[in-house]
Amino acid sequence: MYRVTVRQGWDGQETTIHSENMSSVKLLSAKITKDVDSIDSFAFNISPKSSQYNAFKYRTTFVKVTNTKLNKVLFEGRVLPTTDSMDSSGIFDKSVTCEGLTAFLHDSIQDYYALSNNDLKAFLSHMIDVHNRQVDSYKRIKLGQVTVTSPSDNVYKSIDDSKTTYDTIKEKLIDKYGGEIRVRHESDGLYLDYMPEIATLSGQNIRLASNLLSLKRAVDPSEAYSVIKPLGARAEVENKTGDSEISQPRLTIESVNNGSSVLSSQSMVQKIGYVVHAEVWDDVKVASILKSKGQAALDSQREIKEQFQVTAIDLSLLTDRTVDSFECGNYHQAINPLMGIDERLRIVGQSLDICEPLNSTLSIGDKLLGQADYDALIKKQNEAIEEIKGRVASQTARIVTITEEMKTTNAALSSAQKELTSLKDEYDKLLTNIGDADFKAIMAKLTELENQTTTIINNLGEIGQNVLDLETFKTAQETINTKQETTNKDFEKRIAALEGGNK
Repeated sequence: MYRVTVRQGWDGQETTIHSENMSSVKLLSAKITKDVDSIDSFAFNISPKSSQYNAFKYRTTFVKVTNTKLNKVLFEGRVLPTTDSMDSSGIFDKSVTCEGLTAFLHDSIQDYYALSNNDLKAFLSHMIDVHNRQVDSYKRIKLGQVTVTSPSDNVYKSIDDSKTTYDTIKEKLIDKYGGEIRVRHESDGLYLDYMPEIATLSGQNIRLASNLLSLKRAVDPSEAYSVIKPLGARAEVENKTGDSEISQPRLTIESVNNGSSVLSSQSMVQKIGYVVHAEVWDDVKVASILKSKGQAALDSQREIKEQFQVTAIDLSLLTDRTVDSFECGNYHQAINPLMGIDERLRIVGQSLDICEPLNSTLSIGDKLLGQADYDALIKKQNEAIEEIKGRVASQTARIVTITEEMKTTNAALSSAQKELTSLKDEYDKLLTNIGDADFKAIMAKLTELENQTTTIINNLGEIGQNVLDLETFKTAQETINTKQETTNKDFEKRIAALEGGNK
C-alpha cells in the first residue's frame, strides 16, 4: 500500500526503506501529518537492521512516501535533525522528522519593497523572483495558479527585509486576504499555487453503516453578538511643526445614526441579550459608508461555530475498492440520518499512519453559521428527535401486539399437546382391545387417528416456528428500542444545552 524511499541529494537515486513487499526490514513507525494552514511533516522510526540507518543527512537527504495502489505521492520533503535512542532493554532506533517542500520558502529572505497599484499575483511573483535569486537551482519555484484577489488592487504594499519568503507570504497575503498555498513537484520543476481553497469534492462519502465509526457535533454560539460598534480610520491632524500625526479616536457612526455609535439586531437581542462587538475598517473615512458596512456585517455575521469530530475508515485502503481517498483539504459528504446530519465537511487536518492505516485520524474544519443556519439546525435536530420518538412508540406498540399473539399461540400449543395426549390414550386403548374388535373397524379407526395425528404434528411445527420467530423479533425490537431511547436522551440533553445557552 505505501512505499517510502530516500535519496541523497535532489537528483540522487531512490532507495526503498519501507514497502508492503518487504518481508524483513520495515519502518518501526511512520506518520504523515497534514494541515491546510501549515507545512506537511513526516516522522518515522527506523531500525539499525536497515541498510539506510545512517543515511539521513540534515536538509540534503530527501524522503518520499507513495500510495502504491493509487500511484500517488503523499509526501515529499527533506530531513531535519535526527535522534538516536536506546531503551531500557538495549534496543536501538533512530527517529527522523522531515518537512515538506513548501519549507523551501524558509530558505530565502525578502528584500525591502514598497509600491502601490499592484495586484496580488504580481506582488507574489515579485516575492518568488527574490526567492529564486537566493536559493539552489532545485529550490527555484515557478508561479502556478493564483486566483485570490483583493477587494481593491489599488492598495499600498510593502515588504519587511528581515523575514523569510514563507513568513512574508503568510503575513502580507494569507493573513490579509485569506487563501492557501502549496508547492507541488511536477516533471519540469516546482510550482507555487495560491488559491482561496485548495480542495475538491471527494466521491467517498462518510456514511453511517458504511465507513463512519464515530461522529460528534458541537455548536458553539459564544462568539455571536447582537450589537456592533463600527470603527473607521483614525483622523489625521497636523502638529505644531506642520507634520501630520495620527490621533487616537477612530471614525464612528454617531453623526449619521441619531447620536448612537452602535447598531443592534432586535432578533439577536431577544436570543442572547446585549452583546457588543467592535469591528474596524481602517480604510473607511466616511461615516455613512462606515454605517452601511457595519449594518451589513451585523446582518450577515457568521460567528456560530459548528464543530465536528469524525473517525472513519478510508475505503480506498481496501484492495477491492476504487474510491477517492481521504485527503487533507478535500470535502466529503457526511451522512448520519439518526443525528439529522447530511452535510459537506472539509478535512482541514490529517494524521496518516503508514504502518497502521486504521489508526489514521481526520480533523474537520469548523463551519461558521449565520443565525438562520443556526435556527435551521436546531429545527432539524428537533425533527430528528421527534422521528426517533415516533419510532420508539411504534415499536413499543408492536411489541405489545406480539406479546398478545404469543399468549394466543401458547394457548394453542397447550391445547394441541392435550389433544395429542388424548390420541395417544386412544392408540393405547385400541392396542389393548385389538383382540375383541373386527379389523375393518380397527383400520377405520387407525386411519382416522393417523390423519388427526398428522394434522396436529403439522400444527405443532407451525406453532413452534411462530413462537421462535416472535421471540426473535421481540428480542431484536427491544434491543433497538433501548438503543434509540439512549440516543433520544442524548439528543435531548444536547438540544437542552444548546437552547439553554441562548436564553
